[in-house]
Amino acid sequence: MRKILRMFFVLLLMLAFFLIMSFRSGDRRERGSVAGSGSAMGDISQYGITHTEDAEQPEEEGQAMEAEKDMRTAVSVENIETFRVSREQIRISWPDSQDSLVREYIVMRQDFPGRNPGGWQVVERVQSRGESTGEAYTVTDQLETREPGQYAYRVDVEVADEAMYTAASGREILASNVKICIDPGHYAGVNAIEGPDAYGYAEGDFTLKIARELARLLKEEYGVDSCMTRESKSITLGGYTDVELDSRHIVLRGEYAAREDCDLFLSIHTNANEEGANGYDTSMQPVSINKSLLIVNETARKSDLVLEICNGVGTNLSLVNYRMGLSTGSRFDTAARGSIRQWTKEYNDSLDTPGTVVYRKGNSGDDYYGVLRGAASTDTPGVIIEHGLHTIPEVRKAAQEDLAVKWAEADAYGIAYGLGFVQEITMPDREISETGE
Repeated sequence: MRKILRMFFVLLLMLAFFLIMSFRSGDRRERGSVAGSGSAMGDISQYGITHTEDAEQPEEEGQAMEAEKDMRTAVSVENIETFRVSREQIRISWPDSQDSLVREYIVMRQDFPGRNPGGWQVVERVQSRGESTGEAYTVTDQLETREPGQYAYRVDVEVADEAMYTAASGREILASNVKICIDPGHYAGVNAIEGPDAYGYAEGDFTLKIARELARLLKEEYGVDSCMTRESKSITLGGYTDVELDSRHIVLRGEYAAREDCDLFLSIHTNANEEGANGYDTSMQPVSINKSLLIVNETARKSDLVLEICNGVGTNLSLVNYRMGLSTGSRFDTAARGSIRQWTKEYNDSLDTPGTVVYRKGNSGDDYYGVLRGAASTDTPGVIIEHGLHTIPEVRKAAQEDLAVKWAEADAYGIAYGLGFVQEITMPDREISETGE
């Protein structure tokens, strides 16, 4: 029995050995097959063919790098302001809120429109302080000419960490070396109309609305700075207020332009007529009486540039009035030195007559209007803009809507035209009829 068990045990050992050897032999064949495959691939590679995975790896890395770049945060200066210091200087300022991201600020200028074919020029480079302190940066640009000019400015940056951030061009803003003094005629409540069709109109209130809108448009649309003789219902200059500045001391309004170093004085008004003109009630005149008048002082009469401003303003005011049904004609008679019409009551109250540039003299031979005398005393060109007659009910009604904005747009565009900032004398507004009467 023991002999049989020994033989059975030996047989089991032999079977186990056989199975182990068979398994090892199969594993070597499998490895050989894989090795042969690798050898074949190596042979093919000598003809310039590489393994697909190896070929795609650099491209994938490049795409990843590009994606990483695209994820960088763009840094730019969006909040920029300009201020006309003088005819030779413009100040540019911007906040320091991005100092931690910026290594250097670059102030750029382009003469506009098209004075410099070379494009943008570097005005100044400013090193970042590295952290925000709340103190704005300021750069003063020294201009090459005193001639009225329009410029575009922007502030570019060089970022501190190019791996995290990328530089983008700053927001562009228009500026100019021109400054205008805007005088909203009279003061609150002056020349108020009474009656059933008054529509609550008072010239002293409406002129302030026009003036505010004009100041905004000049700066935002054309880069022209301005100041105002009053910014509220009341006016105070030289220790005088309201009625005193509308009578005995009215010249102070015109003199204010020189105090603020302005290049032009504009007094904003609406016109009136004689009592019972044309056989109508004084404040119930027909639209056929309406016309835009620009009254110039002695200094302005000698300036081709100011007369071009007057022509631009008058042309566009006449078109606006005609389009809005506030006059019977859209024509404005432009003027030049030596051909300026003298104001008369008859012309002022005439029907179906175009507006134009006029002058008016007092008994002494000086400018009739005190505001214009004040400006002339400091050799400042002065203009009274009589936008239209407030003695027309339709005008007073339109004043309750958007008339102040439309008149301010005409004023601003006409000023830009006279300064050479726009080329066409009429506003590019599809709603304005340019066909005339």
